[in-house]
Amino acid sequence: MEEENSIKRVLRFLGELIAIIMIIRYALLIVENYVHFLPTEGIITDIINYVGLYAPIALMICVGLSAVWGRSFLIKVIFLVVCVAIVIFTFFPDVRDTITNYIGITPAT
Repeated sequence: MEEENSIKRVLRFLGELIAIIMIIRYALLIVENYVHFLPTEGIITDIINYVGLYAPIALMICVGLSAVWGRSFLIKVIFLVVCVAIVIFTFFPDVRDTITNYIGITPAT
């Protein structure tokens, strides 16, 4: 029980940290829209773009894991399988295409 609470605390902390990073990113982009101070290319721009791409999914996974952690093993496995599918279908199009071709389905047009 104590281990479950400590894992939930870690997940909650990670979720809060990611949310703060996302808020800072959006605030920077809003200010940048009016006062141009960020470089147009380079590592800062890359970091801002990566945060915009990966942080929302990481936040959803942290909050979702925190919500299902005390539940049954089956609920946790189903949640993790859905998370893996979301990550694969979002960030790995070659793997996605291989899976959909193997199953024999095509995206709706």
